[in-house]
Amino acid sequence: MKKWLAVPAAISGILAVVTHPLLAQEDGGLSATLDISQRFESTSNLGLDVPSNGTTSLATTSLGFNLTSRTSTQRLSLSARGVFREGDFPAGSDISTGFADPRVSLRYARESYNAAFNFSGSFQQTDVDFARSLTDFVNEDGELELPEDFEDLQGTGQRNRFSFSTSLDTGRDAPLGVTFSAGVSGTRYSNVSANSLTDTTRTRLGVTTRLRFNPSTTGRVALKFDRFDDDDALNTQRDTYSINFGVSNTLANATVVDAELGYVNIETRDTNGNETDAGVIGRIGVSRDLLNGSANASIATSRDQAGNRITLQGGRSFDLPSGSLSASLGLTSFEGDSPDVVGSLNWRHVLPSSTLSARINRRVSTNKDDEERIATSATFSFTQQINTVSSVALSADYGLSEDTAASTSTSLTGVTISYNRALTEKWGYNVGVTHRLRDETGVGTADSTSVFFGLNGSIDLLNRR
Repeated sequence: MKKWLAVPAAISGILAVVTHPLLAQEDGGLSATLDISQRFESTSNLGLDVPSNGTTSLATTSLGFNLTSRTSTQRLSLSARGVFREGDFPAGSDISTGFADPRVSLRYARESYNAAFNFSGSFQQTDVDFARSLTDFVNEDGELELPEDFEDLQGTGQRNRFSFSTSLDTGRDAPLGVTFSAGVSGTRYSNVSANSLTDTTRTRLGVTTRLRFNPSTTGRVALKFDRFDDDDALNTQRDTYSINFGVSNTLANATVVDAELGYVNIETRDTNGNETDAGVIGRIGVSRDLLNGSANASIATSRDQAGNRITLQGGRSFDLPSGSLSASLGLTSFEGDSPDVVGSLNWRHVLPSSTLSARINRRVSTNKDDEERIATSATFSFTQQINTVSSVALSADYGLSEDTAASTSTSLTGVTISYNRALTEKWGYNVGVTHRLRDETGVGTADSTSVFFGLNGSIDLLNRR
């Protein structure tokens, strides 16, 4: 555990180097805030166990520090958060009390006329079975992305998640450009009761060379390397090498045709021996800007260590008078099996006194064992203003992971109803009820209900605009 406490310290060290020139500049904005919240709740079956483990009463104080800086060429954001938690727990619970759930994230970007550099890093520690909303797993694009270990987040123990990534893009406006990228991410577990939770690490390297033949046509060659390490009973290690040749061409009618063809080689090593799989991969896509929104269609073939997959998909986006709508629908088939439906929906509707939004995504992703799964995620929210200082809100989230090979699935559903009231410009409170339901093949169904009251606000520490 001590070595993982060094991860936030490492990020802080990087921060000291990166932020110094930013803090010294006066031509951009610099702000720092302290977020504070106090939450009291009573929850039945907090860990969604089968059978129920009883009722938990919690008092949680959350503190968060946010630093943002922007100049004409650089952008920086730092976030550090943690909670102080005390409560009355059922017998056998190992939920952390005192200071818990530390998380740190850092993002830095620097741009020039013809190049760009990006870096991001994060660390998060949580209890494996501590109740948290699926919205904690929303990615940078606002989509709910199920974690790789979604199916196994049950039982006791702690989960430490880290990720670092960087990229350097050169020659962005030149006839010849090159992009270098690298990243490492992983999950470490300690004192877990589930044998399926094993430490994993994924390392990625890539280089892409672009050649602009003319203003409307660009060719590219991409080399990628991916290493997956799993500290399971077989000590699995998997290396994936790929090369792709692609071309993108913009036609006179605002239609873009993009095609690529490549080859992938996958080498798997474990205590049972070595295995190699290889084959052709590729994709062709067409997109077009329309008077209202855009339309696109694509067909792609991909390959992993288990075999080949073909996916056909089309999409359409619209600008609506009071919001926006985008949707896609397709079919994906693995090794010629019966196809599965994939697709997405993103809808937002804004009225003078209410807001309604919905997101649905069904796609092929990988689990913690580097095996394919069909992941479905959905979020819904509705907010109705009562007056200038109060509102009621209804939100729901849903996650489903399906292992088509083993015919097993795991789902998690959450619904929250709350009343929210502003006390000042930066402070307010909320009260509400949350109900959650977990269903797993071979385990059964578990549900949990929570009643909560929260007070939250923020303090401006620095605001230089």
